[in-house]
Amino acid sequence: MNARHVILALSLIVGFTGTATAQTQLRISTAAPEVSPLTDAFRHIKQRMETAHPGQVAVSVHPASTLFRQGTELPAMQRGNLEMASPVTFEIEGQLPEYGVLSAGYVFRSPEHMLRVFNSPIGEEFYAKVADKMDLIILDTGYLGTRSVGLRMAKNVKSPDDFSGVKLRMPPGPAFQTLARAMKLTPVAMPITEVYLGLKTGSIDGQDNPPGLTRDWKFDEVTKEMVLTKHSVQPVFFSISKAAFNKLTPEQQGTLRAAAKEAAAMQVKNTLADEQIALAKFKQGGMVISEPDLAPFRASASKLYADEGFEQKWQPGLKAKIEAVQ
Repeated sequence: MNARHVILALSLIVGFTGTATAQTQLRISTAAPEVSPLTDAFRHIKQRMETAHPGQVAVSVHPASTLFRQGTELPAMQRGNLEMASPVTFEIEGQLPEYGVLSAGYVFRSPEHMLRVFNSPIGEEFYAKVADKMDLIILDTGYLGTRSVGLRMAKNVKSPDDFSGVKLRMPPGPAFQTLARAMKLTPVAMPITEVYLGLKTGSIDGQDNPPGLTRDWKFDEVTKEMVLTKHSVQPVFFSISKAAFNKLTPEQQGTLRAAAKEAAAMQVKNTLADEQIALAKFKQGGMVISEPDLAPFRASASKLYADEGFEQKWQPGLKAKIEAVQ
C-alpha cells in the first residue's frame, strides 16, 4: 500500500468515526417494569426520534431500574450522567419544598383533575420553576396511577387505625415516608426491586403502588388484601436534563416535545384501562379488595400535614388553587 492509499484509508476511518460520535445519545431510565404503559410510552419516544432523525439521535430505554436505581435518576440527570427519566413529585419536592403540596395525600380528586392542574397555569409555573432551579425540562405529564395499599396478610381495613403497626414499604425519600405516616402506617424505605422478597419473607407487611404496577411487579402473588386507600393520584413527568435538551437541534427538540406529548396521552389512556384490568384480576384470584370510607384517611392526612408544619413550607395559596381547578 503506497502513501496515497494510507492517507485515503485514514481519512475514511476518521470520517466514519466522526459520523458515529456526532450521533446524540439519549438514555431513558425508569423504575417501571419491562411491560408497563410507561415503558411502552418511552419506547414510542425512541421510535419517533430515531425515525425522524436517522443516524442523528439514538435513544435507549432502560426499564426496571436496570441503569439507575429508583430515586437516583434525578440527581444523575443533574450531574450530566443521564439524559432522560420519569421523576415524580416526591423527588422534585426534595429540591423545591414549596411544591410539597403536589405530593400530599388526597390533594388530587381524580386522574382527570390531576391532569387539568398540570395543564393549567399552575403547571406552567411549576415547569418553569423546575427548569430554572433544577435544570430539568418537563416535556409533559403522565399518570402513573392511583396508589393504594397492598398487604401480605388480610386485615379487612376500614380506618387508618387498622394500619397501626403495619410496616409499609415506601420508595426512598422523606415525602414518601410522610405520606405513609399520614395514614398511620410505619414506613420502611426500600428499592422496588427488593419488595417482592420483603413481602414474601415478612420483613415488610405491605407496599403501596397503583394496581397495574402491583401486578406488573408480581406483588399480587404475595398479597392477600388490596386496600383502596387511593391516597395518591400520582403524576409522572416525561423529563430530560436541560443540558441534554440543549444539545439537540431546534428540529430535534420539536420532535421530542411532540413525541412526549403523544407518549403521555398514550400512557394515560393505557394506565387508566390497565388499572381496571389489574383489579379484576386480583378479584378473580381471590384477593380481598377493601373499599373503606376515605373520609377518615383524608382527615388523618390533613391533620398530620398541619400539625407537623408541612403546610407552612408550601407555596401560599397553592393548595386552594389546586382545589379550585374544575
